Amino acid sequence: MFMNVIIFGATGGIGKWAVRYALQSGHRVTAYVRNARKITEANENLTIIQGDICDEQKMIKALAGQDAVVWCVGIPMKKSYQKMESLEGHKTLIKAMEANRVKRLVDWGTPSVHFSKDKKSLITVVPGIIAGIVFTQAKKEMVAIAKVLQESNLDWTLVRFMAPQDTCYTGNVKVGFGDTKMKFSISREDIGAFMIKMLESDTYIHSMPIIGS
Repeated sequence: MFMNVIIFGATGGIGKWAVRYALQSGHRVTAYVRNARKITEANENLTIIQGDICDEQKMIKALAGQDAVVWCVGIPMKKSYQKMESLEGHKTLIKAMEANRVKRLVDWGTPSVHFSKDKKSLITVVPGIIAGIVFTQAKKEMVAIAKVLQESNLDWTLVRFMAPQDTCYTGNVKVGFGDTKMKFSISREDIGAFMIKMLESDTYIHSMPIIGS
């Protein structure tokens, strides 16, 4: 089923692949970016909007006519920083989606965010410990974002991964909740492609699958 899809963070390491695979799947794509000059993809089904993720009025306008949202905006992997911009962006996004009656959202996080289906394993335990020490603020922001999603009325999927790499697409994505043997590393291209596939599936709605290779 072809959809109107808006992708936030469309120029990033994962977002650019999400744009490409969404277009290849036949969707009409809107790329919402800070800097339109960074868009390298050219396609008649691609619309570019330059804006800020915390600009509520612009976000509401951008969401008009959309069927689904893919969120690829990054979070600073730092121990400390002041402004939780992605969290505030999510709050703005939810308002904009509700204003336009858009329900479907595919988002991302890491296994440092725990989910009720998680089984105890290296991939569900170690990331939270490491993030709590090394990326304290980033972990707080991710956990807060997950909470905001869970409290919303959206049909959200939060795709979790541990170690994204700039390697080639494999198509061999393993999915689980700590109960599937997988490597922590996974290519950014595979992540982007998987997020687009989630638009066409209701398997992981209101869920947080972990993916790896």
